[in-house]
Amino acid sequence: MAGTAIKVVVEDAGVRRAMRRLGRQNSELVQSALKNIGEQLLKSTRKRFDDGVDPAGQPWAPLNPAYKAGKKGNKILVGAGMRGGLLGTIVYLVTGSRLMIGTNKVYAAIHQFGGVIQPRSGGYLVFRLGGRLVHAKKVTIPARPFLGISTEDRTEIEMVIRDHIAAAWTQPTRSG
Repeated sequence: MAGTAIKVVVEDAGVRRAMRRLGRQNSELVQSALKNIGEQLLKSTRKRFDDGVDPAGQPWAPLNPAYKAGKKGNKILVGAGMRGGLLGTIVYLVTGSRLMIGTNKVYAAIHQFGGVIQPRSGGYLVFRLGGRLVHAKKVTIPARPFLGISTEDRTEIEMVIRDHIAAAWTQPTRSG
Protein backbone atom coordinates (compact mmCIF):
# COMPACT_ATOMS: atom_id res chain seq x y z
CA MET A 1 0.00 0.00 0.00
CA ALA A 2 1.70 3.13 -1.20
CA GLY A 3 -0.72 5.66 0.32
CA THR A 4 -1.09 5.47 4.06
CA ALA A 5 -1.67 2.67 6.51
CA ILE A 6 -1.59 2.02 10.21
CA LYS A 7 0.51 -0.46 12.12
CA VAL A 8 -1.09 -1.85 15.23
CA VAL A 9 1.30 -2.90 17.97
CA VAL A 10 -0.52 -4.75 20.69
CA GLU A 11 0.96 -3.83 24.06
CA ASP A 12 -1.65 -5.58 26.18
CA ALA A 13 0.09 -8.66 27.60
CA GLY A 14 -3.11 -10.70 27.73
CA VAL A 15 -3.98 -10.05 24.10
CA ARG A 16 -0.40 -10.86 23.07
CA ARG A 17 -0.47 -14.14 24.99
CA ALA A 18 -3.80 -15.00 23.41
CA MET A 19 -2.48 -14.31 19.90
CA ARG A 20 0.66 -16.42 20.55
CA ARG A 21 -1.47 -19.27 21.84
CA LEU A 22 -3.78 -18.93 18.87
CA GLY A 23 -0.75 -18.95 16.57
CA ARG A 24 0.55 -22.14 18.11
CA GLN A 25 -2.85 -23.77 17.67
CA ASN A 26 -3.12 -23.23 13.96
CA SER A 27 -1.95 -20.61 11.49
CA GLU A 28 -5.27 -20.94 9.64
CA LEU A 29 -7.04 -19.80 12.79
CA VAL A 30 -4.68 -16.83 13.09
CA GLN A 31 -5.40 -15.80 9.52
CA SER A 32 -9.11 -16.29 10.08
CA ALA A 33 -8.98 -14.10 13.20
CA LEU A 34 -6.99 -11.43 11.36
CA LYS A 35 -9.45 -11.46 8.46
CA ASN A 36 -12.35 -11.02 10.89
CA ILE A 37 -10.48 -8.17 12.59
CA GLY A 38 -9.75 -6.65 9.17
CA GLU A 39 -13.45 -6.76 8.28
CA GLN A 40 -14.32 -5.10 11.59
CA LEU A 41 -11.72 -2.34 11.10
CA LEU A 42 -12.87 -1.80 7.51
CA LYS A 43 -16.46 -1.46 8.72
CA SER A 44 -15.55 1.01 11.48
CA THR A 45 -13.29 3.02 9.15
CA ARG A 46 -16.12 3.33 6.62
CA LYS A 47 -18.45 4.42 9.41
CA ARG A 48 -15.96 7.17 10.36
CA PHE A 49 -16.18 8.48 6.79
CA ASP A 50 -19.95 8.45 7.05
CA ASP A 51 -19.91 10.19 10.46
CA GLY A 52 -16.99 12.53 9.65
CA VAL A 53 -15.08 11.66 12.83
CA ASP A 54 -11.62 10.42 13.84
CA PRO A 55 -11.02 7.13 15.72
CA ALA A 56 -11.57 8.94 19.05
CA GLY A 57 -14.97 10.16 17.84
CA GLN A 58 -13.90 13.79 17.39
CA PRO A 59 -15.42 15.57 14.37
CA TRP A 60 -13.14 16.27 11.43
CA ALA A 61 -12.26 19.87 10.63
CA PRO A 62 -14.95 21.42 8.43
CA LEU A 63 -14.36 21.99 4.73
CA ASN A 64 -13.21 25.36 3.43
CA PRO A 65 -16.51 27.16 2.65
CA ALA A 66 -15.43 28.03 -0.91
CA TYR A 67 -14.47 24.41 -1.58
CA LYS A 68 -17.68 23.13 0.02
CA ALA A 69 -19.79 25.44 -2.18
CA GLY A 70 -18.47 23.78 -5.35
CA LYS A 71 -18.35 20.21 -4.02
CA LYS A 72 -20.85 17.59 -5.11
CA GLY A 73 -22.30 16.11 -1.95
CA ASN A 74 -21.57 17.31 1.56
CA LYS A 75 -19.41 14.46 2.88
CA ILE A 76 -15.79 15.18 3.76
CA LEU A 77 -13.15 12.98 2.02
CA VAL A 78 -15.86 11.29 -0.05
CA GLY A 79 -16.21 11.90 -3.77
CA ALA A 80 -19.34 11.49 -5.85
CA GLY A 81 -21.16 8.23 -5.19
CA MET A 82 -21.40 6.16 -2.04
CA ARG A 83 -17.92 4.63 -2.28
CA GLY A 84 -16.24 7.41 -4.27
CA GLY A 85 -12.94 9.09 -3.58
CA LEU A 86 -10.71 7.97 -0.75
CA LEU A 87 -13.40 5.92 0.96
CA GLY A 88 -13.63 3.52 -1.97
CA THR A 89 -9.93 2.66 -1.73
CA ILE A 90 -9.73 1.58 1.92
CA VAL A 91 -8.82 -2.12 2.09
CA TYR A 92 -7.19 -4.58 4.44
CA LEU A 93 -4.61 -7.23 3.70
CA VAL A 94 -3.67 -10.30 5.73
CA THR A 95 -0.22 -11.71 5.03
CA GLY A 96 0.96 -14.50 7.29
CA SER A 97 0.40 -13.23 10.83
CA ARG A 98 0.15 -9.56 9.81
CA LEU A 99 -2.89 -7.40 9.18
CA MET A 100 -2.63 -4.07 7.36
CA ILE A 101 -5.43 -1.64 6.66
CA GLY A 102 -5.01 1.41 4.49
CA THR A 103 -5.17 2.77 0.97
CA ASN A 104 -2.92 3.02 -2.06
CA LYS A 105 -3.84 6.68 -2.61
CA VAL A 106 -0.78 8.88 -2.17
CA TYR A 107 -2.93 11.84 -1.10
CA ALA A 108 -4.34 9.85 1.84
CA ALA A 109 -1.41 10.79 4.07
CA ILE A 110 -2.08 14.54 3.83
CA HIS A 111 -5.65 13.92 4.95
CA GLN A 112 -4.71 11.49 7.73
CA PHE A 113 -1.93 13.64 9.20
CA GLY A 114 -2.57 17.12 7.79
CA GLY A 115 0.14 19.32 6.39
CA VAL A 116 1.11 22.12 4.07
CA ILE A 117 1.18 21.76 0.29
CA GLN A 118 3.63 24.05 -1.50
CA PRO A 119 4.51 24.27 -5.19
CA ARG A 120 7.40 22.10 -6.37
CA SER A 121 8.27 24.53 -9.10
CA GLY A 122 7.05 28.04 -9.76
CA GLY A 123 5.82 30.41 -7.12
CA TYR A 124 2.19 29.36 -6.84
CA LEU A 125 -0.19 26.45 -6.71
CA VAL A 126 -2.95 26.95 -9.27
CA PHE A 127 -6.35 25.31 -8.81
CA ARG A 128 -10.08 25.94 -9.09
CA LEU A 129 -12.04 26.70 -5.96
CA GLY A 130 -15.71 27.55 -6.04
CA GLY A 131 -15.60 28.02 -9.80
CA ARG A 132 -12.75 30.53 -9.82
CA LEU A 133 -9.05 30.15 -10.51
CA VAL A 134 -6.91 30.50 -7.37
CA HIS A 135 -3.16 31.16 -7.09
CA ALA A 136 -1.76 30.29 -3.66
CA LYS A 137 1.77 30.12 -2.27
CA LYS A 138 0.68 27.25 -0.03
CA VAL A 139 -2.41 25.37 1.13
CA THR A 140 -2.82 23.97 4.64
CA ILE A 141 -4.83 20.79 4.90
CA PRO A 142 -6.06 20.00 8.42
CA ALA A 143 -5.61 16.46 9.74
CA ARG A 144 -8.74 14.38 9.35
CA PRO A 145 -7.67 10.98 10.70
CA PHE A 146 -9.71 8.13 9.29
CA LEU A 147 -7.38 5.21 10.07
CA GLY A 148 -6.90 4.09 13.64
CA ILE A 149 -8.27 1.92 16.41
CA SER A 150 -11.19 3.22 18.44
CA THR A 151 -12.19 2.04 21.89
CA GLU A 152 -15.03 0.11 20.26
CA ASP A 153 -12.56 -1.44 17.80
CA ARG A 154 -10.40 -2.66 20.70
CA THR A 155 -13.42 -4.33 22.27
CA GLU A 156 -14.37 -5.98 18.97
CA ILE A 157 -10.78 -7.16 18.39
CA GLU A 158 -10.68 -8.75 21.85
CA MET A 159 -14.01 -10.50 21.17
CA VAL A 160 -12.77 -11.84 17.82
CA ILE A 161 -9.59 -13.18 19.45
CA ARG A 162 -11.55 -14.77 22.31
CA ASP A 163 -13.97 -16.39 19.86
CA HIS A 164 -11.11 -17.82 17.79
CA ILE A 165 -9.27 -19.09 20.86
CA ALA A 166 -12.46 -20.75 22.09
CA ALA A 167 -12.85 -22.36 18.67
CA ALA A 168 -9.23 -23.55 18.75
CA TRP A 169 -9.72 -25.17 22.15
CA THR A 170 -12.93 -26.93 21.16
CA GLN A 171 -11.71 -27.96 17.72
CA PRO A 172 -10.53 -31.55 17.54
CA THR A 173 -6.77 -31.85 17.01
CA ARG A 174 -5.55 -33.16 13.70
CA SER A 175 -3.54 -36.32 13.86
CA GLY A 176 -1.16 -37.10 11.13
